[in-house]
Amino acid sequence: MEALPNPRDLVDGLPGGALGLGGGGLFAVLVVVAVLANQGTPADREKFNRSVEQFFGNAAAGIGRYVTGRELTGEARSEATWWKAGAPLPDDKATETPVEQLGAHPGAPAAVSFDKPSKARRAVRAATAPVRLLVGALAGIWRVLRAWSRWPYAARSAARLAPVPLAWGWWRFPAETELALYAIALAAFVVALTSPAGLGWWRVRPVWTDGQIYGPGVWVAVRQILRMEDTEPRSRWLSVPDDVRADGARIVLRIPASWIGGPEAVGAIERIIEERVPGEWVPQWERTGKEHYVQWTPAPKPTPKPVLPEFVPWKSTGDPRRVFVGLAIEGDSIVDAVIQTQSATPHWGVAGATGSGKSTVLYIPVVHGRMNGELIDILDTKRNSLAEAEGYSGVRIHKTVRECIAAFAEFLTSMMAAEAAMQKGADPALRAQLVPRTLVVDELPTLIKLAYTWWRYGLKGKGTPPFLDWLSIILLQGRSSNHRVVVGTQQFANAFFGGTMERAQIGTKIAVGQQDRVSWGVAFGQSTPVLGYNTDVKGRGAYSDQRKDPDADYLYVREIQPSYITPEVGQFLSMCQQAPAWFDAGAMAPWITPDVLDEVNETAATAAFLPGGKYGPAALPPVGTTAARGITGGSPSSQHTTAALTTGGTTGGTTGAGAELVPAETEDQAEDVVETYSLAQAFERGIIPHKPSTIRTYFKRGEKRGIKAPEGITDGATSFYSEEELTAWLAEWQAWQDKNNTAPPPRKSAETDKETEEAPSA
Repeated sequence: MEALPNPRDLVDGLPGGALGLGGGGLFAVLVVVAVLANQGTPADREKFNRSVEQFFGNAAAGIGRYVTGRELTGEARSEATWWKAGAPLPDDKATETPVEQLGAHPGAPAAVSFDKPSKARRAVRAATAPVRLLVGALAGIWRVLRAWSRWPYAARSAARLAPVPLAWGWWRFPAETELALYAIALAAFVVALTSPAGLGWWRVRPVWTDGQIYGPGVWVAVRQILRMEDTEPRSRWLSVPDDVRADGARIVLRIPASWIGGPEAVGAIERIIEERVPGEWVPQWERTGKEHYVQWTPAPKPTPKPVLPEFVPWKSTGDPRRVFVGLAIEGDSIVDAVIQTQSATPHWGVAGATGSGKSTVLYIPVVHGRMNGELIDILDTKRNSLAEAEGYSGVRIHKTVRECIAAFAEFLTSMMAAEAAMQKGADPALRAQLVPRTLVVDELPTLIKLAYTWWRYGLKGKGTPPFLDWLSIILLQGRSSNHRVVVGTQQFANAFFGGTMERAQIGTKIAVGQQDRVSWGVAFGQSTPVLGYNTDVKGRGAYSDQRKDPDADYLYVREIQPSYITPEVGQFLSMCQQAPAWFDAGAMAPWITPDVLDEVNETAATAAFLPGGKYGPAALPPVGTTAARGITGGSPSSQHTTAALTTGGTTGGTTGAGAELVPAETEDQAEDVVETYSLAQAFERGIIPHKPSTIRTYFKRGEKRGIKAPEGITDGATSFYSEEELTAWLAEWQAWQDKNNTAPPPRKSAETDKETEEAPSA
């Protein structure tokens, strides 16, 4: 039997060789095409010519795509470039996860057995090892081939054109080509055998950049909003960095100049970046320059909020009118909290529940005042709240209600006498004796309640006692005579101070411990946001000195940690200079003259309550002694005292007739806020008779008819309107409809007509 002829010999034996064979075949094809092109009608010939042009055009495009490594269908399936592999495009069917597996948690790994395998099992594994390695190697080659669409164009082009040099080599150098093919196949098998699917000697970890991972998804979405063709290249319009977490990373989107882009479209583009790119990004739109674009930069990392220490030592400012009370947080810094008492509102106060550290803070004005030569009177109906200051020169502690009221009256008289002594032409000797004084009141509500009880049931007094009026006068006039007040209270309610104007004289308010919403609103205003400080820390709270918040129209409230001065009170007070002898002896201020006494009594009815008066003690308690005269404050500090007693004016005398003691009206803390509704909410509540979509349509029609749509407010996504403005718009819309609606009345249905006919006549 003869051997088959060698194809190469057959080609070489043809006349003219391979070139002649190719030329002859091409000539034959051209002859056939020319004959077919002249058949049929002119329309048929035109159609044939177009089909030929289309065929050769498609063939040329296909050849070009084939040679350059691109998809033959013309539709890219990945982000691959000439030199770089690419991530799959969104919604690529070949690489997408089956829908039933989306969101499913990966299965738990197989349990590891620590038992020694049996001999039979080891023998089977040894026998099947070559097969398993071969299968793993082939599986690895298959996975590489499946990722064909993600190969770089250069690799795909090389794989497609490889048959040409191989065929030529096999034709001209068959032996060498066969050896080369064997070597390539062996190398591929070795690579596959040692791959992760085989022996696992090496591992390729493809690193997709953030631009490859997130860029396609972002581009698919924004392209629809920008109304751009699918053929527009992403590289021209969108730039996503390779590492979105790198310093200086930014996302840039070019905006077509023809794109109008209202607020909703702008918001949609910003939401795409927010939802499809990890991290927080800040958009910056540029639509006024030559080129329009928007760029996103990483949001600045929030500055860590400073944390106040749990213990703050007290220190002296060296200035009598600047009181250091602790540390506070202002912005991103921890600063000294200093109370300015040389202001229009020099008095200050501390509010908080029992055990919150209120009395501890009240030691600060005692120590600061004494270190600067001031004289301190403490009204302490709890009898032991400020015991650490007892027995030191310059500090008088009044513990019974009678003594507290007497000290109150004496302080008021001293203040008005100091005013008289500072007048032009007053006695210089009296002026030389003036000393700044501070009245510290612990548990003001308890004191007021006990004082009113004493007045009504102890003294059988009629009408309203003058005690709150005294406090009002002191708060309003004390600054000019260097007589200041520091109060401790459970709440800064108006009724505790005699009124809103008087309470406003408490320039600095400190709230320590847990504060309910009402107490917070009373202290700092209903519109002031509540600070979330740690109430587990003793003394932690908030304070405000009537400064406005730099970013809003409400009080600037800061978190504060007051100084803990209690253990050092005795040490600080023992270092102070000796107070005047008259003060330590329990006498009244020497600048109080008889004329001033009479004047103050006529104005504020104080004579009967002063030391030696009808209702006053024989004398104020001297320093270092504990008096037990009068009615003691029996209410514990924990008792919640309501602000129930207010005054309308100072009585003409201590027992002058007046109205019966009546509870004051509870202070109304609620604000009258107009409620607003979205169109959907307004429809549900029956404010508007139509669905939101219909109302929006009517808004647009109404604008054309001169009916202005309600302005409302918006949160950026939804508009809200008050009931009043919706009702007003509806009334105007209905009036226009009634006036201009010329449509015929609606036709009656057949059933209605029938019922009308059958109905008996009247």
